[in-house]
Amino acid sequence: MPSVEGRGLLPYIKRTMDTSSRKTALVVLFNHQYDRNIPVIREIYSRRFSGLLQLMPYYRGDAPDVCSVFGNSFQFYNYILQARERIRKLDGDYILIIGDDLLLNPRFDEFSTPSLLGIHGEDTCYLDGFVDVSLPVCYRGTVEAHRFSTAPAGIDADSVNKNVPPYGEARQILKSRNLMQHDELSRVRMFLPKWNPGGGIHANWKVLKGRIWHLLNHWKHRIKKYRYSYPVVFGYSDIVCIPKGKFDDFCRILEVFSAWNMFVELAIPTALQLLPGTRLATLEDTPYKSGNVWFPQDPEHFEAMNAVIDGLVSSSGGDLGKLLASFPQEYLYLHPVKLSKFGARGL
Repeated sequence: MPSVEGRGLLPYIKRTMDTSSRKTALVVLFNHQYDRNIPVIREIYSRRFSGLLQLMPYYRGDAPDVCSVFGNSFQFYNYILQARERIRKLDGDYILIIGDDLLLNPRFDEFSTPSLLGIHGEDTCYLDGFVDVSLPVCYRGTVEAHRFSTAPAGIDADSVNKNVPPYGEARQILKSRNLMQHDELSRVRMFLPKWNPGGGIHANWKVLKGRIWHLLNHWKHRIKKYRYSYPVVFGYSDIVCIPKGKFDDFCRILEVFSAWNMFVELAIPTALQLLPGTRLATLEDTPYKSGNVWFPQDPEHFEAMNAVIDGLVSSSGGDLGKLLASFPQEYLYLHPVKLSKFGARGL
């Protein structure tokens, strides 16, 4: 991966200067109830983002910057829908939504965010990237693309589904962007977790079970030809930025996907692709690298990124100030970083 300098930082800054006066609000989304991390998130981000809201499942406290939500983390976009009114009231032209265990590069603040994400207009959304699930790149996306129903029991499908493009139109949108090369979901690459030489029987039993699961899943899709429940794309969704002017339309599409019980890392990227009159910025529009452990789905990448994050956390010794001061600047963010190892003190 080229360095920040090698990717052309000066042209990048010049291209995005038109967003420097626009403000971004930050929404931090918890997958699970963990009250202890509320002050840690506040300590990290409240000085950088005057508009800060934390969404926590089943929260029972009264902190003004925390909103209680509920549901399943596999559809965590429902948390966004439940908190829509609170999010809309945040002071900002853009809404940056991140997972609670995603640590942003310290360069992020309420004014720098659009330029850091390669956003150059109020019609531009950000997601790291979009993956064609008909290709053998992302096993989870391919599997989930046929698991939901567009007409589940309990909904009036005709009235609900008219709020998103029909199948043929959505298919054409994705095909025109080279994001749906095949109409069948028969190509699933096996993800084979690495053996743990020093992990003992218990650790390697988990590895063996993982390898068997992926092998069976691979052959199941080779033998049986699955079709999309609805045209979708996969995308890592623990960081997404949306102009406030696009937020309501984004939520309306997600409402339909929620009724279909669509997996989150299909729902968010597909909603962005289907938003009319919208440009999309991705990691390729920035001079930074992804600090995501989980994608691309490769054991070597997983091991390398885990080493980066574990080294940073270990060297910080539970001190948030050291954690941020030592953040490797070539990364846009790091994920996952377990903030439970840190206390809210001394930034």
